[in-house]
Amino acid sequence: MLLCLFSINGYAQKLALKTNLVQWATVSPNLGAEFVLSNHLSLDLSASFNVWFPGSSLDLKHVLVQPELRYWFGRPMSRHYLGATAFYTSYDALLKRKYYYGDAVAAGVTYGYAVVINKHWNFEASVGIGALRYRQYKYPNTEPRPLSVNDRGWALVPVKLALSFVYILR
Repeated sequence: MLLCLFSINGYAQKLALKTNLVQWATVSPNLGAEFVLSNHLSLDLSASFNVWFPGSSLDLKHVLVQPELRYWFGRPMSRHYLGATAFYTSYDALLKRKYYYGDAVAAGVTYGYAVVINKHWNFEASVGIGALRYRQYKYPNTEPRPLSVNDRGWALVPVKLALSFVYILR
């Protein structure tokens, strides 16, 4: 992947940094970078984490890494795009008196729209759906964690939900 980034000739000057407000709403600091690859393609690399969640009804710790290849219908970082995304996450959550401790991988398709605010700022909205493969320890919070993974499976899930502020570097 790094080889692709260093082989970008005429487009290397276009780089954007972004943050997703939806993830901030779950107290998950996050940062993304988007690289223009050609007249219609860009690569978005995002990551988030959470080591603490205020409140007693939900406890969520996670790390998430998510690349996304985007096809822009006009010029990159402006208006409509379709994307292909994947992510990996490791999590430790307490929901309704049950612990969920495990990891998951997902792949799916995304749609997004970027509104140009000015030369350096955009606002972006995106959604996506895809397949998720998970394996986890699932157990009541009154019991110790099982010795081995006791829950695994597939699910159709939202793979992306973002409302992002984007700063474009030139």
